[in-house]
Amino acid sequence: MNLLDMVKDQVSGSLISNASKFLGESESSVGKALDGIFPTLMSKMIDTSEDSNGLGKLVDLAKGSDDGMLDDIGGLFSGGAGNVAKLMNSGSGVLNLLLGNSTGGLIDKLAGFSGLKGSATSSLIKMAAPFLMSMVGRHMKNKALDAVGLGKWLGGQRASVKSAMPGNLLSSLGGSFLGKGASAVSGLASDGMDAGKKVVSGAGNVVSGAGNVVKGAANVAGDVGGAAANAGKKVVGSAANVVGDVGGAAVKTGGSMLKWLFPLLLLVGVGGWFGIGPGCGGVADAGKNLADKTVAVTGDAVKGAADMAGDAAKGAVDMAGDAAKGAADMAGDAAKGAAGALGGVFGKIDEAAKSALGSIKFTAGSAGSQMMDFINGGFKGDGRFTFKNLTFASGSANIDGATAVEVDNMAAILKAYPGVNVSIEGYTDSTGDAAKNVTLSQNRANAVMTRLSSKGIAANRITAKGFGSANPVGDNATKEGQAQNRRIEMVITK
Repeated sequence: MNLLDMVKDQVSGSLISNASKFLGESESSVGKALDGIFPTLMSKMIDTSEDSNGLGKLVDLAKGSDDGMLDDIGGLFSGGAGNVAKLMNSGSGVLNLLLGNSTGGLIDKLAGFSGLKGSATSSLIKMAAPFLMSMVGRHMKNKALDAVGLGKWLGGQRASVKSAMPGNLLSSLGGSFLGKGASAVSGLASDGMDAGKKVVSGAGNVVSGAGNVVKGAANVAGDVGGAAANAGKKVVGSAANVVGDVGGAAVKTGGSMLKWLFPLLLLVGVGGWFGIGPGCGGVADAGKNLADKTVAVTGDAVKGAADMAGDAAKGAVDMAGDAAKGAADMAGDAAKGAAGALGGVFGKIDEAAKSALGSIKFTAGSAGSQMMDFINGGFKGDGRFTFKNLTFASGSANIDGATAVEVDNMAAILKAYPGVNVSIEGYTDSTGDAAKNVTLSQNRANAVMTRLSSKGIAANRITAKGFGSANPVGDNATKEGQAQNRRIEMVITK
């Protein structure tokens, strides 16, 4: 099954229509951008799946994705800026896995390709990524794929991704982009050296073969023409060996370095390229000529590899600036829509409850402190707040008694602003069984929702969803990162 065709059929049309309205961009520009975004993300998804650690993280994200949003894209966008902010936050987690620190540079290239502003492109790729991941999650579920099955399926998508990638975008990204991503660049020089060694080795075989030809010619009495003919046969045979070596080297390097050498031999002609004339003198020089030329080819290949590595290094130096610029631009655009929409829901105030907030001393960095800063700061941000001091008994959904005050403080804020609806999202680290982690995160989100309800917040204002180990904010390979990933977040949905 072609994943990009599935995305085009089920996602692209509705996403183009809704995203263009949200971003204030034309549908044609958004559509063109998505024509580049989806193959680009697919290429990086395939690369990620070829590493066992990356594949495991892909499986976690796919299983934790909400494939229900594929069936109601319009409803997601019509639900307000809070829903879209939540969507883009999810997309940030996907991009962090697939692109790492290269997101900013890629956004600039996609913006140049599509004509969208950098900020709009940044927002759009964060909107698109969760839909792609949800499509993968749905296919995994429908086909009962495990990690191995997912890896094989994604690996089979590379040809369709290559054909779907717009040519002018691919040229901007670089010819190695559809290979193994960054590793193709970093490994290019060493692969080029290996190719060069094989070519030079093949040239040595030709020299040796030429020597045998000369010896054979000397033993053929009075038949110079016959000796030359035999010489030609041996040289052609040796040349075929060289072509085989070169072909093998070309396959090893993904065809990116020396794949043109074989057609060059055929085009120019073996005899003419080796400098072989009707006598045996040309034959004797054949190996030297080939060695000189193949060394030159290898030098060019290695130089090209070095140039590409240099370009990659330069891109890495610029990357932090690109990422910061893209993030700042996106924040500006998202803030305009979000601030207006969220400002409206905070416009309804329960004065008595708001007055009671004055007696609460919010702990610095707590979810309540974050939300008050959000309100007092003009609703800048995505309306997402992380409980910093809320803990549960290990492996359970029982809130540790002393930490429940953080939930109670959030209830007090929600009482003061009765027009605000929220979603409680639960997350775990990646240790343990993935399905059990989803269940645990759901139960913990439910516990917070129940606590809010017990403090007087109407049930129809709160939803709860567990995502397991999806959307990590820390490195699951470390204890510190795992602690960061075990969290509860509150997101404003209305």
